[in-house]
Amino acid sequence: MEIDAKKKARIAALSEEMERIHFVNSLYWKRGEAVTSEARAEYQRRLDRLQEIRAELAQVQVGRKGGRD
Repeated sequence: MEIDAKKKARIAALSEEMERIHFVNSLYWKRGEAVTSEARAEYQRRLDRLQEIRAELAQVQVGRKGGRD
């Protein structure tokens, strides 16, 4: 049961991080063409992190469904 609680906590943390990234990305999109090259680079890093989060969520959820760790 402790493992399941750890997985649930990890899923919640990843979901929260995704929400924060989405919020920051929405601010980026609202800037339109006024973004700097640094802001574009930060945006790309956030997109990369979103891919990492989605991959980890898929692993955690598959492990949960299969009863594996």
